[in-house]
Amino acid sequence: MTQVKILTNRGSVAFFLPERVFQGEKGSKTADIVLDGVVLEMKTISGSRATLGGKFKKGYKQGAILLQKCTRYGVQTPKEHSVFIRLLADIPVKSVKAQIAGQLKYRYDNGNFICYFEKTGELHTWTYDELRAIIGS
Repeated sequence: MTQVKILTNRGSVAFFLPERVFQGEKGSKTADIVLDGVVLEMKTISGSRATLGGKFKKGYKQGAILLQKCTRYGVQTPKEHSVFIRLLADIPVKSVKAQIAGQLKYRYDNGNFICYFEKTGELHTWTYDELRAIIGS
């Protein structure tokens, strides 16, 4: 709930998505919310840079799966998915960007990476394209 408050206090509109399983697919996890019309997976990270990369990768995958399944079942859904991370660890912005850029290599979906740096109270948003441009893929 804290993550949603961070985003909605800045003027965004959020709709919670139910944790549901698609027609007999057990254990299928989906994204958490739709924020301003975009599927969004939320994570809170207190670990290292490697933990950040792993959690982002998982969140990215969950959003991508939701888009694929909605398309398969004829449910209208946004064309992109994003990941929001509330970062409790003291990792510099430049290092976060580099880590996420590396995770986006050979992934071509559209969306945004949104990161709230708990230590400084800063909220940063980058498109996946902006981050991919860092590594040139």
